[in-house]
Amino acid sequence: MTTFTRLHLLALCGALLAAATLPMPATAQELSGNWSGGGTVRLPSGESERVRCRVTYSRLSSKVYAVAATCTTQSTTIRQTGELLMVRPGRYIGDFYNPQFDIGGRIRVRVSGNRQAVTMTSSHGTGSLTLSR
Repeated sequence: MTTFTRLHLLALCGALLAAATLPMPATAQELSGNWSGGGTVRLPSGESERVRCRVTYSRLSSKVYAVAATCTTQSTTIRQTGELLMVRPGRYIGDFYNPQFDIGGRIRVRVSGNRQAVTMTSSHGTGSLTLSR
């Protein structure tokens, strides 16, 4: 796998983490802070890579949250940002962007207790993560 491909994988992983911000029930106090976890990112070519991510969350309004994520593989590290909107209790949708590689996409988060299932889609691939505090 090339370095460029690995960096795209990390950008996608960061996007997934950027989406994973809300424990249930969702309150501003529960959002603040750090979460971490791992998963897999897949490129349209079928290549995949395991990733580990850390994310910090901050409240922008009653239903909107800013996210800053850092993800790593064995070969590289990448950082990106995003925003999430609560669409109903336990369900969030957001967008991410990585200016380093000009990659953006959509994130979906499903919260159950202190765990989050995160999926991401973009023109550069898909991914899934499981996060916890």
